[in-house]
Amino acid sequence: MRKMLVLSLAAAALLATTSASSAQGRSGVHQADFSTCSAGRQACLAGTTRRGDSGASCERAYKTCMRTGVWDTYGLYGRRLTGVARQ
Repeated sequence: MRKMLVLSLAAAALLATTSASSAQGRSGVHQADFSTCSAGRQACLAGTTRRGDSGASCERAYKTCMRTGVWDTYGLYGRRLTGVARQ
């Protein structure tokens, strides 16, 4: 019985250590800044360039954002954000 308790505690400690280290890795991921229209355009262009796509959708979203304050790109990597500062 005592061996079983020691083994289960060791397994629990290993699991807790593994969970903590993987959570720490995810928290360090950089999130793109979409607080302003200009920052959204820079982040969008960086992503499309990295993927080898055209930046036309970024420019279209930027123009719409400057007019309405809504960042709206469509497609696989698209996002829609309201209340974006028009800068």
